[in-house]
Amino acid sequence: MVAQSQETARPPQAPPAAAGPAMQPAAPPKPPPAFYRNLIVLDAAHGGRDNGAQLSSSAVEKDVTLAFAQKLRPALTAQGFTVVVTRDSDPPEELTTDQRAGTANHVRPLACLVIHAAATGSGVHLVSSSLPESVAKSTSGRALVWNKAQAPVVGMSLRLANEVGLTIDAAQLPVLLLRASVPPLDNLVCPAIAIELAPLKTSSGTSTAATDSGYQQRAATAIAAGLASFRNHNAPAPPATPGLLPRPGVPQ
Repeated sequence: MVAQSQETARPPQAPPAAAGPAMQPAAPPKPPPAFYRNLIVLDAAHGGRDNGAQLSSSAVEKDVTLAFAQKLRPALTAQGFTVVVTRDSDPPEELTTDQRAGTANHVRPLACLVIHAAATGSGVHLVSSSLPESVAKSTSGRALVWNKAQAPVVGMSLRLANEVGLTIDAAQLPVLLLRASVPPLDNLVCPAIAIELAPLKTSSGTSTAATDSGYQQRAATAIAAGLASFRNHNAPAPPATPGLLPRPGVPQ
């Protein structure tokens, strides 16, 4: 005889409640971008008590770099850039190279242009850092060595110099690419070049000084075109996000 188990009577149980949507954890905030593709920093060298080079009996470098930066700013704006400047006047106290680098590093631009002027040479000199290129590595939270901060992006800076050099050459201006340790290039964490405006000399022996407004404008327009080319080749715009279609009958 097979034993049958006995069950104690139980009241009917309510069906389990339908499961609601699972709570999703809040998405972590997006980290800031490595750089802003439409942002440029202009650093007009010298200023205050630092006159820079004596370019002529009536012109000092600090005034020429500021005037040239003031030509570059609208030329870059016309290419769709927002421009941050380290100075837009002659300050009573000179800015240190650390202050200039700090401004650029804080805003994370696509590029920083350090503006100089010279009484010798010819055309536009583009100077990239002489640091050897290195790969940025995690160092357990330690900051980059200040005097070698440019090393991880030296390759990008060389590409920047090349792009700008091509558009200057296309504008039929002499251009020379160099590598040197020019403050504050080595302290910058973004692509950066120094741009030195020298007199414009022709094969016929005529010379146009770096103080000439028309010459500055030609150079500024060519440099801005080079920055736009660098942006398009190295930091293309993200694809557009499709928008919602308007509802019928709703005015737009």
